[in-house]
Amino acid sequence: MGVGEAVKKIDTALDDTFAAVSPPLKWRKGPAGMSQHRNLLNEENGEVTVSRDCYVRTKVSKSKIAALAEDVEKHWKAKGYELESRNRKMPSFRYSTPEGVSVVFDVGGDLVTISASISDTKSPGRSGDIDKGDFPHGLKDIAPDVRDPYWSK
Repeated sequence: MGVGEAVKKIDTALDDTFAAVSPPLKWRKGPAGMSQHRNLLNEENGEVTVSRDCYVRTKVSKSKIAALAEDVEKHWKAKGYELESRNRKMPSFRYSTPEGVSVVFDVGGDLVTISASISDTKSPGRSGDIDKGDFPHGLKDIAPDVRDPYWSK
């Protein structure tokens, strides 16, 4: 598949995930990027991984993190995604979709990210950003900046 199709697949998985969370969260798409695959001789092999991180703008209180993680995981399981890995301390988990998209829920301090990537995409001959997402001037501030009566309590 080409890079454009890969971006559509990862964006569909991300948009679908956020649409399933209730009450809705505010969030921003980070830049879509691609990184080249290399063989054992460190030579490009003609494929890239296409990925995007989404940053939750809504401040999610520590008492609601588990509820958010459960909502996301329940949705992914209902969609037929398969668990790849889990870290219960953070919480953090990775699932794969039947279409080969890897989706990740991750919490680090106040920052909640949901990411998606897909490998084995035909390389356009370079690595780097594909688009700027919702950050036309770069990732200056990804910290949560929106309070919500449900999620922020």
